[in-house]
Amino acid sequence: MAAVSTSTGVVRRRGSLAVVWAVLLVAVVAPPLAVGPAFAHSAALLLPGLVAAMGPAVLLRSGTARRKSWRADGTLVRARTWTGVREVDLAALAIVRGWVLPRRSGPLTYVSVADRSGRRVILDVDDRGLKLVADAVRHHGADYLSSWALTILGLAPAHRFASVGRQLGLGFIALGLLLIGMLLAAAIAQC
Repeated sequence: MAAVSTSTGVVRRRGSLAVVWAVLLVAVVAPPLAVGPAFAHSAALLLPGLVAAMGPAVLLRSGTARRKSWRADGTLVRARTWTGVREVDLAALAIVRGWVLPRRSGPLTYVSVADRSGRRVILDVDDRGLKLVADAVRHHGADYLSSWALTILGLAPAHRFASVGRQLGLGFIALGLLLIGMLLAAAIAQC
């Protein structure tokens, strides 16, 4: 993978995010404007709500490198995402966050890393990736580690009900976004 400068990566990321936000806004606003007041009383009202609830997942995915699309060369991680190639220096970590999403076939574990120069990437990791990031944190440190990242990386003991609370929190956020999208679309349809 070719090296990408920090400024090029930032411009690419911002441009991609602007396009995704514009599409999400059009998907929430256009249907009620096109149909009018009848839209507020139809089952189609669920569509803008689903778009609002799923939009953040799409945005998150745009900066995420799947397991087979990233590799580490020493302390430099090169990852291919939807928005292009990203590089992060694990020897200069500024922020490390992590979360686990449950699935029937096994949980998905994500670790978000950002270095001190502002470059960031979200990695879909397995045990090898967790060990790589945990070793980098142990040897080089990080300015900020979320409590969930500490637990996922094995650097702190797991609290008994913390994971359940986080999963419920993520569920409530998605439900709230669904309702906000539906209410916004209903309000626009009434205009």
